[in-house]
Amino acid sequence: MSGVYIEVDQGDLKRVMKKLKDLEKAPNHLKNAINRTATQALKMIKAGRGQGYTIKAGRFNKDIKVQRANAAHLDATIKSHGKPPTLSGSFKTSYPKAGGKADITKSGLKKLVKSTGGAAFIPSGGKAAGLMAQRRGSSRFPIKVLYGNSVPKMVEKIWEGERGGQGDMEQKVKERLHEELMAEIAKIM
Repeated sequence: MSGVYIEVDQGDLKRVMKKLKDLEKAPNHLKNAINRTATQALKMIKAGRGQGYTIKAGRFNKDIKVQRANAAHLDATIKSHGKPPTLSGSFKTSYPKAGGKADITKSGLKKLVKSTGGAAFIPSGGKAAGLMAQRRGSSRFPIKVLYGNSVPKMVEKIWEGERGGQGDMEQKVKERLHEELMAEIAKIM
């Protein structure tokens, strides 16, 4: 399982605690700021999926969740899990007679051909199951089912800024958390 961990900067925490005379209310205000930041970060990751990958939104969204902060645990985690999905079951694919094509990263359909020349194809009964395969050697069997990137790997690449067109997200999320904390302070002052 992969995840994105969001925590409060210690300097911001000290400022909040200094400004809040009533320490009983501080955890709730921190929790609100953290949860709004986590929700915004999740939206950014989902937007990165749409800009960087062709995986179907429902398939992506079911494998990514937010563990929200509460007053006792002032941290939020965006968790992703799941195995690599089959190509034709989750990504944009095409099946011309010359061999299968797939587009995982919105870079256009690429012909799936092994270095030994074996093109991708739909095995018998595979279309209903969303399978695309290649032969392992020159003989008819065995065949290898083709898979795309797992959702945790996609989230990692979006977070690092390699996919999704948003750049490195860590600094943006830290800035957003700081803004949310200052907004919470402003509400109670």
